[in-house]
Amino acid sequence: MSRLALSERLLWTIGLLCLGSCLFVSLQARAYRNLASTITYRPLVSAAAPPSPVIGLIKIPALAISAPIASDIDPGSLRKGVGHIRGTALPGGLGTVGLAGHRDSFFRPLRRIIPGMEIQLSGATGTYHYLVDSTEIVTPDKVAVLDIIDRPALTLITCFPFDYIGAAPRRFIVHAHLLSAAPDQTLSVR
Repeated sequence: MSRLALSERLLWTIGLLCLGSCLFVSLQARAYRNLASTITYRPLVSAAAPPSPVIGLIKIPALAISAPIASDIDPGSLRKGVGHIRGTALPGGLGTVGLAGHRDSFFRPLRRIIPGMEIQLSGATGTYHYLVDSTEIVTPDKVAVLDIIDRPALTLITCFPFDYIGAAPRRFIVHAHLLSAAPDQTLSVR
């Protein structure tokens, strides 16, 4: 067998493995999204219920973003949705809600976000509406973007530049504020 034929066979094998991996990840993401869509409002949550890996849903209608919010930012959770940053507020809570997502999956459309766009977070207590105030680009060590400010806020974090190959050197930050402390009581964890 010639080197050319061997190289071609190797490239086909690698291509098929990559395709299989993409299919597996997309099926996992679809399962997570389906789990997020089963969330319905229930004011009292049983203490005996096991914690769900999905704590809510984020929607940015103007960018066609709809993704489940996982309870952590570990690699497995971020493959399936957007992750809640531990130590930050939950949707609608006092303080700053911190959410992180990959720039090459759920948060790719964030490159087009502008001030004034609405962000909806649905969780255990209902749906909360946030309004985008600003965006900024920072280095990864600038954790002050999650600081609590004078009103309930939301901070979205993803890597930057969006088209960078490999570990990106900076972070793209979206700052938004909560429009009303009273939620639309339409969604909650089952």
